[in-house]
Amino acid sequence: MSAEPPPDLDMLRRIMRQRQQQATAEVRTYNRGSWIRFALMFIPVPLVVVIFRLYLEAWHYYILGGAFLFFACLLYALDDRAATRREASLKAANAARVAYQEARSAAQR
Repeated sequence: MSAEPPPDLDMLRRIMRQRQQQATAEVRTYNRGSWIRFALMFIPVPLVVVIFRLYLEAWHYYILGGAFLFFACLLYALDDRAATRREASLKAANAARVAYQEARSAAQR
């Protein structure tokens, strides 16, 4: 006989659903933010170069190239942080689902 009390399936189900909702919201937020970061990466600096190409001196291209690299690194770091949050949320949802399924299968025995 086991000394452990049986797990509360209702509580585990609520936790699982809550974590799944959080994971879904985090994935939506990441996907929405990815398009914004993508647009911020490839629109501003190249657009300035195309619009003002007749007025730019040679040294302006060096400055704009540096700005492009700076923004690329910044947006890469922001994307990495957002992806890490998304992955942590997905792992937590998966762990809650596994815990619920194990408790449910143990209760059915």
